[in-house]
Amino acid sequence: MVKEMSNLKRALACVYGKDTDHISSANGLVMTTKDILKGAGATYPEAHTNPQMMADLAAMSHELTGIEGVTVPFDISLEAEVLGAELDWRKSDRPPIKTHPVKDPKDFVIPENISEMGRIPVVLKSIEILKQKYEDKLAILPTTIGPFTILGHIAGVDEMFCMMLENPDNIRILMDKITDFIIEYQKLMIDSGSDILFLADPTSSGDLISGEMFREFVTPYLKRISNATEIPKIIHICGNTAPILEPLKETGIECFSADKNVPIWYIKKKIGDKMTIYGNLDVIELLPKGSPDEVYKAAQECIYQGVNFVGTACDVPENTPIENIIAFVNACKETEVPTKQEIKEYIKKCEEENTNKKLI
Repeated sequence: MVKEMSNLKRALACVYGKDTDHISSANGLVMTTKDILKGAGATYPEAHTNPQMMADLAAMSHELTGIEGVTVPFDISLEAEVLGAELDWRKSDRPPIKTHPVKDPKDFVIPENISEMGRIPVVLKSIEILKQKYEDKLAILPTTIGPFTILGHIAGVDEMFCMMLENPDNIRILMDKITDFIIEYQKLMIDSGSDILFLADPTSSGDLISGEMFREFVTPYLKRISNATEIPKIIHICGNTAPILEPLKETGIECFSADKNVPIWYIKKKIGDKMTIYGNLDVIELLPKGSPDEVYKAAQECIYQGVNFVGTACDVPENTPIENIIAFVNACKETEVPTKQEIKEYIKKCEEENTNKKLI
C-alpha cells in the first residue's frame, strides 16, 4: 500500500510509471470551460496576455474540480506567432494562423532573446505565479507545441508536405531550427517552475503521415527534445496514432497522451513499458453530453486498461459540465490502482473481445 502522496509527487510518479496511491488526474490539455472561465473571472483575449489572469484561469480547474495538475497557455499558435506568423484574433479563445512567414528555409532565423518575445513572458510569469502559490499541491504541466506542427504553422501544411516529397533537406533545416527554439523555450519554462513538460504535436498524427515518415521527420527531433532537459515530458498526438506507435517509442519521451481513436489497451500492448500513458476520455460526446456516472465509469475503464494519468483525448469543450470533470477526478481518487498482472489480464480480455473487429 503506497502512502498518500502530494499532487506533484503523484504526477511525477505516474509519468515515470512508479507506484502511486492512486492514478493522477494532472491535466496537460486545455480545460477552460464556461464554468471555469466564470469562476476565474477570466475573459479572452485577456487570458492570453495577462499573466495573473492566465494563472488564475489555469488554477480554477483545480479549485473547482480538484484536478491535480494544470497547464498554460491556452492556444496552439503562440510559438508560430513568436516566429513571425500573424494570428486572427477575431477568434479570441483559440486564434488561428493567418500567415505563414517561411518562404526560404535557409533564410529562416530563430529570434534572439525569446524570453522577451511575443507572449512567452506572459506564460513564464504565469508559471511562476502558480508555483509560488501551490508548490507541491499542484503539478504544473505547461504546453509547448511540437516541432512538426510548428513547421506546418510557419510554412503552411500543404507546402510542408510538398517539401517532404520534393526537398526533404529543407524540412530537416527547418526542423533543426524549430527544435532549437522549443528546447530554449522549455528551459525557460523549467526555470520558471514547471514540473512536467507537455508537448502537443497534432500534425504528426498517423492520419497525416506514415510510420516511416514519422521515424524520418519527427522521431530525431523529439529525441533531441527528450534529451535536452532532465524533467519528464508528455507528448500528445491527435487522431489515429496506431501507425506511429513504434517510432514514437524510440523518442525517449516518458509519456504518451492518446486521442480517442485508438483504445488504451491497444496502445499499452504496443508500447509496453517504453512509455507511460495519458488519456483518453472522449471530448466529443462523453464529456460535454454524458452523465457524471458515464464519465466516472469511462475513467475507471481507462485505469483498468493501464493508463497512468486519466485525462482527456483532446481539449475540453467549453460547454462541458463541471460535474463531469469532477466525476473523472473522483474516479482517479477512488479506483484502486490495478497491478501489472491485472492490467495484463484485462488487456488480454479486451484483445479477445475485439478479435473480429477492425479497431484501427
